[in-house]
Amino acid sequence: MRRNEPKFSLLYALQLLLRAASMILIFVASAQSASADGMPHIIGKDGHFHLEIDGKPFFVLAAQMHNSSAFSSSLPAFWNTADRLHINTVQAPVYWETFEPSPGRYDFSMVNQLIDGARTHHVRLILLWFGTWKNGAGHYVPLWIKRNPQIYPRLENADHLPLDGMSPFGEQTLACDKAAFKALMTHLRERDADRHTVIMVQVENEPGLLGTVRDHTTTADRAFDAPVPADVLSVTKQLRHGNWSAIFGSQAPEIFSAWAVSRYINQVAEAGRAVYPLPLYVNAWLHYRGLKDAGTDFPSGGATYDMLNIWKSQSPAISIIGTDSYTNNLEQFHGGVLPYQRKDNAPWLSESGITVPNARWTYDLIARGGIGASVFGVDDPDHDEAIATHGLDNILLTPLVPTLVMAASSGNVAALLEERGRPSPTHIFGNWMVRAAFGASWGLPDPTESPFDSQETGRALVVRLDDTHFLVAGTNARINFLSQNHDGGIHEVVRVEEGTYDAHDKWHAERIWNGDETDYGMSLPAKNGTALQVEVLDIPSNSQRHTMSP
Repeated sequence: MRRNEPKFSLLYALQLLLRAASMILIFVASAQSASADGMPHIIGKDGHFHLEIDGKPFFVLAAQMHNSSAFSSSLPAFWNTADRLHINTVQAPVYWETFEPSPGRYDFSMVNQLIDGARTHHVRLILLWFGTWKNGAGHYVPLWIKRNPQIYPRLENADHLPLDGMSPFGEQTLACDKAAFKALMTHLRERDADRHTVIMVQVENEPGLLGTVRDHTTTADRAFDAPVPADVLSVTKQLRHGNWSAIFGSQAPEIFSAWAVSRYINQVAEAGRAVYPLPLYVNAWLHYRGLKDAGTDFPSGGATYDMLNIWKSQSPAISIIGTDSYTNNLEQFHGGVLPYQRKDNAPWLSESGITVPNARWTYDLIARGGIGASVFGVDDPDHDEAIATHGLDNILLTPLVPTLVMAASSGNVAALLEERGRPSPTHIFGNWMVRAAFGASWGLPDPTESPFDSQETGRALVVRLDDTHFLVAGTNARINFLSQNHDGGIHEVVRVEEGTYDAHDKWHAERIWNGDETDYGMSLPAKNGTALQVEVLDIPSNSQRHTMSP
């Protein structure tokens, strides 16, 4: 029989190649099918991404309701706020505890109510699956699971005391979560596949472990003492073999938790994608702003920036790792969000605070080729000013979205944002530098930096449409175009049109700016912003023209 072994090995290798080729063809066919039937899907390259829905580019301008607002008694107030925000997408939770009140019995009434509400209010919908994890805990796990820890084990700390959370090694818990999520996705396919009201689904919420760095159940202890899996060694570039402590030392518990949690969630996601392949994402409780201790300051094993390689290797069924950023400070915001813009991950601000300064974050995400930005808890009282600010921005940006999205995919969009005490931001497009100044007064030169008493509301997007045309959109900023050619030729702004795009993405000018409106740059209004199309003229000097002649 040994003589035949090479033949069998060759045959087996050929079978593997055919299987791999088959999987590639299935993937390509699936992507083509998604594009053909308008199924929401993500397109991207070089770190720039966008959603495409019904064959058109889409940027998510979203608002998320409070955790307990998806009930009939609370929804009218939320929908009223959503209308004031002029959003195109709503994020709403689906609670495992009410979705599956008893084993295997699923209640779709709240899901149907959300879909119907989104259609009535002419917005898209992102559902948030509050399953095994919500904010690093098990708050929405059904009571029939919580009451039976012998079958559905709780998370345990180093003293083997149970915590408010489920063990990521609980096989029966995982089986139930998978079945429930599959039931949800099956229902979405049956009820919404022809409408695409629901465009994405979040799998769990800010997952990870609180109260301990790693699980200490018996099953978890055995896994921790076992050899580190080969795929984890590969993605962490480890050449040695051994158990988790031997390979990773003091970081072992957190890396072990990231492996356990991401594998768990990937299996839930796979169960859903198998029946209805919408884009799926996980949102991250960020490791930033001085937060240090995993399991205390933030959930251990969550999709933090330093665990992204583990997460990406272990959860291929998750399309995106989103970021939940709650800061009004630009530097902190970038510190939290920028690590998530990768060749294998689309920038997505899955949550931020509903504040006036946070209106700037939408501009930032658009410019960097993200898929969207959201504000959380909009149905809180006392947010009138912030709601008005975000609402006016959404009115301004909505007709510009197709142009913005396509230009950002090729790196032709810049966000110029105000931050008190920081130099006036600039961006160079070819021969032109565009500068945004804040706190500027008519008749006076641009300030070199934003005033220290600023409210940090100035924001603008500048888009290069072609060599001589730009789109400018924003609020509370003065925009100047400064030629980088100093050859004695003619380099100037020759036309500024205020207007917007129609439903067919055709520019319509409403008036022409000149004189006082352009003598000291283009001053975007302090409250409701505006969109401008700017034409520049580039005529080199006579000497340069002669040099350039054949």
